[in-house]
This record gives sequence, C-alpha cells and structure tokens, in this order.
Amino acid sequence: MKIIPTLLLTTLSAAHAATYGKGPLGIHPITDRYLAVADSSIDAVLIIDGHSAGAVVGHFVLHDRRDDPTNSDSHIGSGKTLPNWVDPLSLATCNDCKHVFVTSPNAFYKTVLERPLAEMASFHDFSSFTSKSTISEYWPEGWDKSYKGDGKLRTVSVAEDGSSGYVSHTKAGVFSFNPLNPVESDDNAWLVMPSSSEGIDGQEIIGLHHTESLKNLVLTSEEYVHFVSIKDSYGKNPLDHGRVTAYRLPLDYHCDYLYEGNDMTFTDTIIINDYAFVIGHPSVQGVHNGVAIYRLTWKPDKEEWHECVQVAGSGVESAAWVDGDGKQARFSMTPHDIAVLPTRDSHTIVVADADNRALRYVDVTIPVETDDDSVNPRSVRVASVPYDEDLWSVLYKKQEPWSSLTPEMVMESDGKSYFRSGADVIQSMTFEDAENECSRVGDGHVCSLPEIRARVARGQYPSRDGDDNSWSTVWTDEMCSSCHLSGPGACAADGGKNSWGQDFKMIANFSAKRGLVM
Repeated sequence: MKIIPTLLLTTLSAAHAATYGKGPLGIHPITDRYLAVADSSIDAVLIIDGHSAGAVVGHFVLHDRRDDPTNSDSHIGSGKTLPNWVDPLSLATCNDCKHVFVTSPNAFYKTVLERPLAEMASFHDFSSFTSKSTISEYWPEGWDKSYKGDGKLRTVSVAEDGSSGYVSHTKAGVFSFNPLNPVESDDNAWLVMPSSSEGIDGQEIIGLHHTESLKNLVLTSEEYVHFVSIKDSYGKNPLDHGRVTAYRLPLDYHCDYLYEGNDMTFTDTIIINDYAFVIGHPSVQGVHNGVAIYRLTWKPDKEEWHECVQVAGSGVESAAWVDGDGKQARFSMTPHDIAVLPTRDSHTIVVADADNRALRYVDVTIPVETDDDSVNPRSVRVASVPYDEDLWSVLYKKQEPWSSLTPEMVMESDGKSYFRSGADVIQSMTFEDAENECSRVGDGHVCSLPEIRARVARGQYPSRDGDDNSWSTVWTDEMCSSCHLSGPGACAADGGKNSWGQDFKMIANFSAKRGLVM
C-alpha cells in the first residue's frame, strides 16, 4: 500500500459561515503527483506538487492584473467583492486538451495552454502555464444565453480522453461541449440533460464527474446521486441523440440513520470500484458543521446500493482541521469538490477543503481492497497538503518583500539547518521541547515548511538508521490555522472570530526514497 502524507492537526471550532467559502473550490488531479486547483480566495489556478508537501510549481491569475487590489484594500476576506474577478468554482481538462475549463457562478471560461497540463507534468515544468496561458469567456452558440450570468453555473467535468465535456447549471440541467475543439459554433454544445429529465426530476445538480470507465456521468444534488449513461452497449453516447437514461440513488434515505433520521445535505460523489464515496453532512438546526465522507456499496446480485457507512470526518461537530484516523479527522464546512488521485497502488480521495485552504488526502485503500463492509475506523487515513504560503500577499501586496516574490519562490527558503540523527537520539518532543533544542544550535528556531522543503530539495534526508526507506518526523514552525472567508483575501493576522488552529503546529515526515510529506 502506498504511504499517504500524514499531517497531525488539532483545531478549535469554526463559526457559522456561508455555503461556499473562499479557497480551493475545484480540483483536477493531473497525475498522482501534480494537481490543478481553482482557488477563489486569490482568483487563480495553482499547480500543486503533492510529493513536496503542497509546493506551488505553477500558477495562473484568472483576472486582468490591472484589476488587482490596491495596497489600501486590506481584503481580509470580509466579503467585499471584486467585480472583475473570475471567482472560480471548478475546473477540468483532459490529457490531450490544450485548454483548462473553469466555471464561475456567472460564466464559463476556457484557458488556452501552450501544451496540455499532462505534458507539462511529464517534464515537471509548468513555467509556460504561468507565462503563456490566456483566458476568455466561452459560451457556445447552442447554449441558451438566458442562463448566462444568472449565478447558477456550478461544475465542469471533462472525460480523460477528451471525448466529452459537460457543465452543470442548477436550474437548466447539464450542457455539453467539445473539450478538444471548444469553439462557439460547436455542434456538440447544447442542453443535453434538462433538469426535468426522468431520473433528474428537477433536482439542482451541484457535483458532476465522469466515471473512470467513461460509461457514466455521476451527478450529485442535495439529496441524491444520479447515474447517467453516456456509453451504451454499442459504444454510442445516448445523450448525443437526446436520450437521458438516469438512475437516482436517494442518499438521505440510505444515510440519515447515522444521525437519528436528521435531514442531510450532499455536494459531490465519486466512484471507486463497487463503492460510491459521497461528501456531505446532516442539517442540524442550521449549524454549519464540518463535512464527512460516506461510502455506499453496490450489490451486483441485487443491482442496488446498500450500507451507507461513515468513513471520515464527523458531520456533526463544528468545522475544524484535524488529520489522522478516518472518524477522528475533521474538515471545514465548505468542501464541494472531491476527486480520485490516479495512483496505481492505492485508492485516495482528494478533498478541496476550501475554508482550510488545503487539499486533504483520504486513503481508502484498505476498505476498498478488502471489501470491509463495516470500515474499521483505523483503516482510513486522512492527511493534508497545505499550500497557502502567504499567497495573497505574494500576489497582490505591492511593497517589499512581497513585490519581488512569486508563489513558486516562497515554497522554498534555503538555509542552514540542524538535525540529530541515529536511533539512539529518537525521542518524543513537544513543540516547546523542539524550540529549546533548536535554540542551542544553528539560528535558533524550528524550521518552517519552506525551509524543510529546501532541505529536501538539496538532498539532505536524515534518517534514524541510514535506510533510505525510513521516515523522519519533525516539528515545523508552520501553524495549522485557518478561517472562514466570505470574500477573497487572507485570514487576519490574529485569526479573527471565524478562525481556528492558532495554537497548533504542523508535523513533517520525509525520507530519501519518497521525499517530503505532511
């Protein structure tokens, strides 16, 4: 089983918040290492290196830089809007696509690439994504213009091979387009799935994904998952001929027993083998509780879904940021997008944890491979990929030191560091103990995450026994804190009332063989 990054965190509760926070709202795994992230708090698409504890290796600002905020604009997520910003909700592309497609509530966009992201990933070089990409609105002639700008666009999904692309609209239904040739005169672009279609039945579609087999679309509304056929026994797509074949799975009906029959709300679903993994939480007296992840099992002999089991998160406790065993983990209340990391030797769900400004890895390998019906709480592990290194200041502050930095530059901060190695010095330390130890040598501080990244990048991988496969675990000076943002910006220096985690620090793990993980 592949070892998944582990970041041990504990947090305070979060205050009430709106349905959507500001942060990573859309994710697209490019490979098992690199992920594209649409972050609405900074109005940018980021390329994240999951093998380097969330280092940003590429970025593209979505708005015209003449519309950047001024220094007099503090923008500490107070809810102030920036009208010319894109405000991204989701993104998607394909292996051969020379576009990245982005949705916002009011518009659909195509970002032109010099070469596909998958090709950039193969060369570990995303420099042209930052320097040569361009963005423009895209609304095909076959889409009814009355829906443009109404605030109800949601999610985009593109088949891995580029054979189809779809966009959800909470009132209209699902639009189609050709991701390999996205032109306004696209003959493949039309409303292929009206919300009134049988099996959709007027539900507002929030989540949208292609299955790995490319035979079905998986649509998620607040109470249902809808499975829609896009490849019949002849290899044809029924939607191309106006035929909608949908099956509706009532999530609330299957899962509300977990919370004594309380109504539940769901936002997204992905399929792994014979399992549906769904993100949501119970609606308990209007409380904005952190989300949880649930698993339902397909029974081929009965051709039915059964056994809704909670695998990660609480669903009833206030939003927080905690990693570890499945049910001990905590998420914010605003994740709306999940995806499957394309790994060969494990099954990992990626959660765009918006209010925590981080990606979360949920390793469900054991319950998937062993068909563990009950899901042992210790068989699921939740980890974090924290990438937000003062990105708001780096991108938009006009004074030094921020004005001379880029998101890629702040990911590493080289310098001397001190490490005691050997099995005889292994000991359990609190953060205060680590601070005292560091004060005796070096420059007298516990390393930040960028400093540890730099150490890993220059080939210094201390281990207790000299084995390249062994892991070393160290404290970092990185706070595992976050806050709810109702507008673009960053958390206040003191956290503010809608914040958590200021009293806790991150732990880093690294080895010569597998690099840096959190």
